[in-house]
Amino acid sequence: GAALRTLTEATTPALARRVAALVQEAVRLRPETAGQVAGCVDRRLEQGPTARPVLLPLVTGLLDGGPEQVRAALATVLAAAGTPASRPLRRELLESLLDRERDPAVLDAVLHAAAAQGDADMDRSGGGDMGRSGAGDPVEAPYRREDEIRGLVHRTGLLLVRTPEGATLLDRGLADLGRHVPGFAARMARWLTEAPDDWAGMVGPGARRTIENLAGVRVPA
Repeated sequence: GAALRTLTEATTPALARRVAALVQEAVRLRPETAGQVAGCVDRRLEQGPTARPVLLPLVTGLLDGGPEQVRAALATVLAAAGTPASRPLRRELLESLLDRERDPAVLDAVLHAAAAQGDADMDRSGGGDMGRSGAGDPVEAPYRREDEIRGLVHRTGLLLVRTPEGATLLDRGLADLGRHVPGFAARMARWLTEAPDDWAGMVGPGARRTIENLAGVRVPA
């Protein structure tokens, strides 16, 4: 575990692809290390743009040939809100993941991390108005973050419903998120009401009933 963390955190741009291959093999032998690898990537993301020359080849290498466990762990990290410094690189790497990923378990990890973004934003803002940070830097307006979360949940849902297994995971995931992520059921009900055609054929009856019950509103069928 410690050697794997050191290898991931100390790699250079020239060695990133080779390190990715070594990490892939290590995770295949010890799947429980996937979370440690993702944690190392998460910490390097917080270094901002300076980490890109290393993380781009390292992460894309892991996404290309890594086992499901490491891809799912990376999906959770890349779809997280992160800090403003890490967000552009997270988005770039997440885009790379979504362009190539079709495994329902990995996409389910994206869905859960995307839904949790709204909860994380509420925690950072104290549940109140998001205006400017104490340092005077503008904080992203709530509506902009909401649009981004909605877009990611919708795109992930479209990828999931391509297979029966994925559709089942999506229905179960939306219901589970509605129960356990504060505000998600109300947010999902609002999205379904505002643009029902966008979600047609995506949200199953089980998830729809759960969302309605939790949000206390009816949504279009």
